[in-house]
Amino acid sequence: MGIQVRKLEPVKRTSLTSQVMEAVKSYIIDNNLQPGDRLPTEKELTTTLGVSRNILREALKSLEAVGLIEIKVGDGMYVSDFDYSSVVTHISFALARNGKELDHFLEARLVIEVGALDFVVERLTEDELAKLEEINTRVSGAESVEERAEADLEFHKSLLAIAGNPVLNEFGAFLARFFAETLALTDRHSTQVTASAHKALIEALRSRDAGAAKEIMRKHILTWKEG
Repeated sequence: MGIQVRKLEPVKRTSLTSQVMEAVKSYIIDNNLQPGDRLPTEKELTTTLGVSRNILREALKSLEAVGLIEIKVGDGMYVSDFDYSSVVTHISFALARNGKELDHFLEARLVIEVGALDFVVERLTEDELAKLEEINTRVSGAESVEERAEADLEFHKSLLAIAGNPVLNEFGAFLARFFAETLALTDRHSTQVTASAHKALIEALRSRDAGAAKEIMRKHILTWKEG
């Protein structure tokens, strides 16, 4: 038998802009730079990286757009205090364009919101319970689908905030906003169904019953598959 010859594959090329972005990110990590620390000047970066000023500026603008650096005109470039919501905004735009992704969102929401309830039960205060009840009163008293969606979003954001994890909070807010916007368009849930699920969840949280809270949340989220 002869030797089987594998076909050559095209060489993948990474744009110079992407390479510069990765180089700057590596510089920040390798030097343990913190928010507010100054980055090298444009002149220093173009010389060190061996790229044109246009390529460098394109890369820097992209890094600024996702919240990794801050460019102060006439002053210089600094490491930003990273805001997770800047990434969430880009993800939200990309995913919301694809109407076939609902099941994936449901799965992600189950993992995030059900999983977060262990931390919520552990860290919940009486004031936070009262806040959830107040928000749910606005859900049940909403006079329009849009008003209900806005209050529903606030309920789920407030619930996730109790967990005390900024990554979880921001990503959960992104999922909640996606579903809230879809709800406003489709009117899939009645106001009382939503409010009743929230009320049952609040009671389980008041009893510090994480298991019951998880089951209520799971059923509440899966109502999206009905109909």
